[in-house]
Amino acid sequence: MSIRNILVPVRGDGKGEQVLNAAVALAKKFDAHIDVVHARMGSQDMLAYGATLAGVRDVVNEIAETHAAEEEARVKKLYEDYCARHGIANISAPRNGVKGVSASWHEEKGRQANVVARRGRLTDIIFVAQPEGQTGVNTFEAALMETGKPVVCVPAKPVTEIGNNIAIAWNGSAEISAAVTSSRPIVEGADKLLILSAPETHGDELPASDLAEYLRWHGKQSEIQMLDCDPQEVGQTLLKACADNGIDLLLMGGYAHARRHDFKIGGVTQYVVETAEIPVLFHH
Repeated sequence: MSIRNILVPVRGDGKGEQVLNAAVALAKKFDAHIDVVHARMGSQDMLAYGATLAGVRDVVNEIAETHAAEEEARVKKLYEDYCARHGIANISAPRNGVKGVSASWHEEKGRQANVVARRGRLTDIIFVAQPEGQTGVNTFEAALMETGKPVVCVPAKPVTEIGNNIAIAWNGSAEISAAVTSSRPIVEGADKLLILSAPETHGDELPASDLAEYLRWHGKQSEIQMLDCDPQEVGQTLLKACADNGIDLLLMGGYAHARRHDFKIGGVTQYVVETAEIPVLFHH
């Protein structure tokens, strides 16, 4: 079991390099390939519902196509410059057994969230930018809820190392269990593993000691730290414990509920997504 393919969606929002830096830091550990995908919005995505007149549609179509072409060229140039600066091989087909980080560029039509939901089903892990307000929320939720893959949310702060010192936000649920097992190559490569367990319980869920035993079966020693906090302060306490212990990657379950066919992430998940200053790996 290894990490061989990393999906990184990019667009012209200035966050692509930060996300790529984090993806490259992980890719170096596994000689992995980074699949960089840019979603090119079509005119139908930009056309206002009220724009029904043929003349208006024609104008919008022309503007949309021009804008999309310019955006694609600009972002692709940034990608090519990034690969050149960092010595990353830009390849178009799999080359098994090759050492070092490689990358490829893909352009797909459609909204970014839809593209990520589709391409994310055939990758090992997805890296996305930390949402800012409503920007990026749909992409994060699509990656989390529609791919079945681990999703790393990358903050705006520089990331040069990832996965050396890992914390696991443990409550025994299926979501955090999936986060641990789906990212096991990363967990097994860590120098330090810290299990953070909040005092509240969820039915007959597994205690942190059971996770520690599971990790020992995979040759990894871990430390358990019980968090002393109110249920309303779990997110804040988790992130403080990470900062106090020099954590560079936090693993969490991605808790969510469906309402009127729209996915809404839960309170602790939302707080961590919005405020974390380190990469956070989620799994739903």
